Amino acid sequence: MRRSLIFLAGALAFAAPQLSAQHHNGGSSPPTAPPPSTFAHGGIIGSQPIAPVSSGLGALQFVAVNYGVPAPQSLTRQLRSDDERTRAAALSALGAPSQYLQRGHIGWPHSIQLEFADLGSTDDLDAMLTIELDQHIVTAILMPDGDNWRRIATVFVSDSFDDPRTTPATFARTSRSLLQQDRYQVVFHAVATDGEGGYTENEAHLRIFNNRAVVTMSFASASRDCSSAATGKHVDPAGGCNVVQRWMQPDPADPAKHFNLVTATGHLSAHEATDPLGNARSYELAHLRTFTCQPFLFSDTALRFEPTAASGPCPTK
Repeated sequence: MRRSLIFLAGALAFAAPQLSAQHHNGGSSPPTAPPPSTFAHGGIIGSQPIAPVSSGLGALQFVAVNYGVPAPQSLTRQLRSDDERTRAAALSALGAPSQYLQRGHIGWPHSIQLEFADLGSTDDLDAMLTIELDQHIVTAILMPDGDNWRRIATVFVSDSFDDPRTTPATFARTSRSLLQQDRYQVVFHAVATDGEGGYTENEAHLRIFNNRAVVTMSFASASRDCSSAATGKHVDPAGGCNVVQRWMQPDPADPAKHFNLVTATGHLSAHEATDPLGNARSYELAHLRTFTCQPFLFSDTALRFEPTAASGPCPTK
């Protein structure tokens, strides 16, 4: 007998990564460097370009749409229906990859996660319906439209169900919006490994503006490079791994408008890298030694965070 897990969470009510090319629609693309003439630190950066550490969506796939769908609770029931046509219609409504919509091959989600939160500027709760399929994890962003619902975006990643490192809960979660503390954002994570003990994790933040789902920020939030000198990536006679962690946080001088993308780097020795605890995130965090910050400001025109200067020392208060 197949088992599935259904998680229902109201983020406000309870106070509370496919490896193909990425897709962007309109204002939903990740941040890019502004022209070299941008002001920074009170002066003009002549001909030196500002180089943001943002690296796109990585393994994450983002598709913006505007499509009428049944209510989220109805979709969760339809996804568990014994009728293949009903399941196919629900998968299609969520924007699941076409391989799951072929007649005679309409699979069952291994798990379903439904969460409600205020992602936009209205008083209505939006829905994030995440399903785990054989080779993908898919999240549909659903927005109420009067008595009806609309799917305004789908975010998915190619990930095998046999890989325990990614689940619906680790793929998509809600957190407080950096722009409005009384609102929420969806934070997506996708991890791609290199077969040598290294990995790269990409993170994307999503909000709703003017009834559109927008990726406001995306960057490589973590990486671990354990490649040997033979690969040409880096030379480390003693072995081990280089680790990087990044996160977005408010600037202490102006936490309401200015933000910093913090980059922390460190190194694990060969012995530390093979330690049973060496793959734990907290273990890597304890070995971070160098910290730099890149300032960002939210653009009301582009609807995303834009870099305003190159990375430098982190501000102190």
